[in-house]
Amino acid sequence: MKYRTIQETWRQEIGPQLRQIRLDKKQTISFVAEQLKFPVDWIDIIECGRKLSFKKYYRLVQYYGKKINIQLID
Repeated sequence: MKYRTIQETWRQEIGPQLRQIRLDKKQTISFVAEQLKFPVDWIDIIECGRKLSFKKYYRLVQYYGKKINIQLID
C-alpha cells in the first residue's frame, strides 16, 4: 500500500466518526470551530475525511475526549 493511500484511508475512517460524535453531542460545526478557534471549513473538511494535517484532526479528536488507536491487521 502506498503512503498516500494510507493517509487517505485513515482520514476517511476518522472523519465520519468525528462527524457522528459531533451530531451525538448535538453541536453545530460553527460551535465546534469557535471552541477550537478553527475556521468552519476545517471542521467540514475533517468530517468529510479530506486532506488536512494530522495535527488538526488530532486537536478535534482531543476536543471530543477520544483517542486514536492504530493496529495492524491481516
